[in-house]
Amino acid sequence: MGKLLRAFALEDALRGRLAEGMPTLSTCAGLILLSRTIADGRPDQLATGTLDIAVRRNGWGSQVDSFEADITVSELGDLPFRGVFIRAPRIESIGDGVDVLATLDGEPVAVRQGAHIGLTFHPEMTGDDRLHRLFLEQVDAVRESAA
Repeated sequence: MGKLLRAFALEDALRGRLAEGMPTLSTCAGLILLSRTIADGRPDQLATGTLDIAVRRNGWGSQVDSFEADITVSELGDLPFRGVFIRAPRIESIGDGVDVLATLDGEPVAVRQGAHIGLTFHPEMTGDDRLHRLFLEQVDAVRESAA
């Protein structure tokens, strides 16, 4: 994604929109792109620093290690959410302004910082739209506060 943003001269536009407060829902590779630090990234790999987190690419394993797991997302109540982890990044550290929304085996897998939600898993791979609805509620809140 970073290579494409640079190849099509979109990095500055994205950074500008993020600085203006555009809400984001980032999953997997998107989470890596919005992170502060990529522990195993290449020196030229783009990390926007939008989320004050450090991540490790494929931290839960390679493609053959992909898995599904029920997680409890604090904002969604007690009904578990089925997380689909495909070559998922691992969040290795979080900054003070980052809220952990869900964990798996004690490790953060869903975070929020301001108008940004970051997920290490793929919610779009399930029939459960609760995380997408949560994000849309957040977008509405940002719009209302800007009006």
